Amino acid sequence: MMRKILKNYTLKPGMTIVTSFIIFIIIGTGLLMTPHATTDGKGTSLVDALFTSTSAVCVTGLIVQDTPLYFSRFGHIIILILIQIGGLGIMTSYVFFSLAVRKRLLISQQVAMKGVFDTVNVGEIKKTVLFIVISTLVIEAAGTSVLAIHWSGEPFGEDIFYSLFHSISAFCNAGFSLFSDSLATYHNDITVTITFGLLIVFGGVGFVVLINLFELFTSLAGRNKNRRLNMHTKIVLTTTAILIILGAILFYTFEHEQTLSSLSVKNKIFVSVFQSVTTRTAGFSMVDIGSLTSPTFLYFMFFMFIGGSPCSTAGGVKTTTVFVIFALVYSIFQGKEELVVYGRTIHKRIVLKAVSLLTISLLTIMLFGLILLYTEEASFKVIIFEVFSAFGTVGLSGGLTSELTPAGKITVSILIFIGRIGPLTLALIIGRNIVERKIRFPEGRVLVG
Repeated sequence: MMRKILKNYTLKPGMTIVTSFIIFIIIGTGLLMTPHATTDGKGTSLVDALFTSTSAVCVTGLIVQDTPLYFSRFGHIIILILIQIGGLGIMTSYVFFSLAVRKRLLISQQVAMKGVFDTVNVGEIKKTVLFIVISTLVIEAAGTSVLAIHWSGEPFGEDIFYSLFHSISAFCNAGFSLFSDSLATYHNDITVTITFGLLIVFGGVGFVVLINLFELFTSLAGRNKNRRLNMHTKIVLTTTAILIILGAILFYTFEHEQTLSSLSVKNKIFVSVFQSVTTRTAGFSMVDIGSLTSPTFLYFMFFMFIGGSPCSTAGGVKTTTVFVIFALVYSIFQGKEELVVYGRTIHKRIVLKAVSLLTISLLTIMLFGLILLYTEEASFKVIIFEVFSAFGTVGLSGGLTSELTPAGKITVSILIFIGRIGPLTLALIIGRNIVERKIRFPEGRVLVG
């Protein structure tokens, strides 16, 4: 009986991924509790280690201890490894190492990878995983090289490690920094702004988009005009561009006389664009988040809720989900029965999935918001901002994270985990798979609105 139950669970892609994340979080917690992980040689407490490990594996960036000062170089390396594994994706990392040692993939692993990347056979799984790993290493290496050259004269020393740490943290949209003020020191540095911004965008658009762009580039180089941008890539790039531009305009409008008042117009624009990019996914900051105006706080929460794109290193409900919802509303206003985008009909199951994900996510945020409002002594604005940041695995904070009670830390850790895994994935794990019924019941009428 138990064997049958375990077999059924391992064949579920969501359960395999959730279990893998939990295992690495536990391993990271244990390593961060060792004396070598902290500068004082005492090790991290269980709750703080669990919080930090969860934040690293789920590439969030919320911290209860000052990363550069509290953790030793060994602790930094542990955090970096956890970020890299979490950014690539637990299943991707495991499958890559399985292929590297010529180990045959289990059926559960194949099902999990097909569910994540929508591939058809094992051959495509291998090709997809290899591309993800190679492209990740190439992009992170490029970012490391640029930062190492740029930071070669900085007084903090160890430019290579600092560059590597921040390059991986940026591409994985983790938000962890070896600077206590994040990137506030570099708000006038155009090279740092552009490098971090590009790394965050590459990591946030998703590997499916990167694969499509690579195939398009190689086909054009080979004079093969057959390859085109698929609908998913068009939606992701369009939505991402709109959000970056809109976010930059809003940030400049609300903050040009506040947190940006001491900067030149050129630097105000660069910082506004950077904050627009990092707010949805990464969590790096060039300004004091606690000093932001209320309108900025509000739209930041909306952006963190959206997050990045599917199959990326970012969290949130994803850009495609929001695009489908807005397209659905627009289609309803036009009186259309089918949702058509870029000359293609979007299947009703995808629309239902988007609506379900949005609903479950809002309910999750409301539930954890209520819990933190009960356990923590802080303003409503700061607590709700923390909830949106944790759920979106962003890492921005109004100053609450380091002041959380033990109960608050555990609550936020669980929310970070749910935000990374996805509420809909957890719901599908607990519930039964959706199947199309051949029997149709009579329609019923209900008033809404």
